[in-house]
Amino acid sequence: MDYKERYNLWLTKAKDKKILKELKAMTDEQKNLAFFKDMSFGTAGIRGTVGAGSNCMNIYTVGKTTTAVSKYLTKHGGKSVAISYDNRNMSFEFARLAASIFAFHGIKTYITKKMMPTPFLSYMVRFYKTDMGVMITASHNPREYNGYKVYDSDGCQLLDKPSLDIMEISNKLDLFKLEFADFDEAVKKGLIVFAEKDVLEAYKKDVKKQSKNKIKDLKIVYSALNGTGIHTLPQILRECGAKIILNKVQCKADKNFTTCPYPNPEKLEVFETSLPIAKENQADLIILSDPDADRVGVEVLHKGEYVHLSGNEMGALLTDYILTRQKVKDGYIVKSIVSTNLAKQIAEKHGVACKDVLTGFKYIGEFITGLEKKKQEKKYLLGFEESYGYLIGTHVRDKDATVASLVIAEMASEYKKQNKTLIDRLEELFAEFGFYENKVLTYKFAGSVGAEKMTNILEGLRKNNPTAFGDKKVVSQKDYAKGIDGLPKANVLQYDLTDGAQVIVRPSGTEPIIKVYITLSETKAKNAKSLKNITKDIDLLLK
Repeated sequence: MDYKERYNLWLTKAKDKKILKELKAMTDEQKNLAFFKDMSFGTAGIRGTVGAGSNCMNIYTVGKTTTAVSKYLTKHGGKSVAISYDNRNMSFEFARLAASIFAFHGIKTYITKKMMPTPFLSYMVRFYKTDMGVMITASHNPREYNGYKVYDSDGCQLLDKPSLDIMEISNKLDLFKLEFADFDEAVKKGLIVFAEKDVLEAYKKDVKKQSKNKIKDLKIVYSALNGTGIHTLPQILRECGAKIILNKVQCKADKNFTTCPYPNPEKLEVFETSLPIAKENQADLIILSDPDADRVGVEVLHKGEYVHLSGNEMGALLTDYILTRQKVKDGYIVKSIVSTNLAKQIAEKHGVACKDVLTGFKYIGEFITGLEKKKQEKKYLLGFEESYGYLIGTHVRDKDATVASLVIAEMASEYKKQNKTLIDRLEELFAEFGFYENKVLTYKFAGSVGAEKMTNILEGLRKNNPTAFGDKKVVSQKDYAKGIDGLPKANVLQYDLTDGAQVIVRPSGTEPIIKVYITLSETKAKNAKSLKNITKDIDLLLK
């Protein structure tokens, strides 16, 4: 079925007035983007732009996904689910629709009364001992997006096998023939239950356990990027001793993200409205959490200027601080394969193992659950990804901006006592282990033509292995699609280069993009030259 056939089917069968209005106003290009494929249940859920279309987030695609999850739960004896949602367009509506469909299938649902962070949803699953969890969010994606993430009974994003099973069920459903209960009636019958304050208090208590020292003499400007972090992060940091100054414009729920249309802490522009507030108050740190508060970005006042820390740099700092603070000899630092190997060097210095997993925090969550089953969860010390996601503690199974911010603030406070900043400590690590720099290049491929081009690029790289990138020769290559290093199969290519450099190529699991991760670890001047040359070669291969 091509996009025109899908479009005509929707035009005939869709009953929702808003959807029909959008359909009738579409240009041919918009029809192609919205209907070039059916949205499929992928990495623990679905994600896309909000609007009419088989490849978009709307009541029909969300309803179909929820029905598939309901049928999967029923088949496996599941009886309960937890739901939370962020501030995005349609998040509230999608959450209530999902709850109503679960109720129709006799599945008890615990749902938050207001928007709450993704890690809080993970905590809810564990607190209420539900069989699954659903988070309505597109995390740090641009404002046009929304998504539907599914969690297992451990509070971990759904792994590959159950995701495939749900996809198979979903593919057999007619998204125009979905059944749901009346939300208010289901509340009266006890099939839908609102989460109470006790779960929030328990979450706060478990987060605060990860702080070992009182935070003193530390001022922080905080922005929730118009999202959920406002309900957890500033309160917990204040209770642990930090002085918090809110960026009030970005601490209000704003579905349109007026000041940050791409609300990603990796983007320097999202710090712009916080900088004047920080300068006025001479704040030690600026901390931003993304809209669902699983990622965190930080800028540090250093020698009169605010300096941005990358996800890799913060991962290295946290590794160093936690291992120095706890002085353990038997434990694990867990990171994604695309994250900095500086953390591995630091861990080795302390005699601690550094475990690499595939990209996706679900694999870090799976590792923690494996330790828990062996009653060894205390061996887990830190998990992180270069994309600004960190987890300290085992209270949840997903990255958590709140607990990460708490330990980052404690770390900054401790170094301040020594007349140091986080940047000073990072420079010490570079002096000891080498000047590690990481760059992520992003290439976008929209629509059916873009999807085909992405596939051809990756197939081309496999058929014609590059022998060099810029001034660095390829020493060895890894194709994770073959299932290597004991990891699941993944569409990732890794090239280890001379002088400790590295290039990793992978398509995003949530957006129509290919990401290229470049690692360099020589001097600043040599890194800059190599990066320029490597980028030229990658541009030729991917553009």
